[in-house]
Amino acid sequence: MKLRNRLLACIATAAVLVSGSAMAAVNANELHIALTSLKLALAKMGVANAILSNPTPPSSNAEAHLAAPNQLSSQEISSVLVSTGGVINVYLTPAVGVTDGIVQLVPKLVTDKQGKKGVQYTCYSPNIPDIATAAPECTYHASGK
Repeated sequence: MKLRNRLLACIATAAVLVSGSAMAAVNANELHIALTSLKLALAKMGVANAILSNPTPPSSNAEAHLAAPNQLSSQEISSVLVSTGGVINVYLTPAVGVTDGIVQLVPKLVTDKQGKKGVQYTCYSPNIPDIATAAPECTYHASGK
């Protein structure tokens, strides 16, 4: 009976440790590096150029004249994927402090007072609840909402 109780205690302790690591805090410095990287800037420029020159936003890296998603990786970013509507999906590495973290940059065509068109991005994360703590320009939107 004592062995069974010890085994259950070990399993419970392991479960607590595993669940705690899955909820690790975002590393603000690493996330900042990821969101200000040259590779992500390149993706934003590619999508913006495609939006400004075509009536339909790009729906792939190729349509935005970008390299394959995994070729836009870094220590903080595992891949950058352009999807429908020109949405840029940034898949983060564990270096950022979360496993399978995703940041989405949603483009919007805007016109300034002089009539010049441009593209602005809104930053969301569907699976990093505390993203605004590390990146104030981003907000959390749970998947499916």
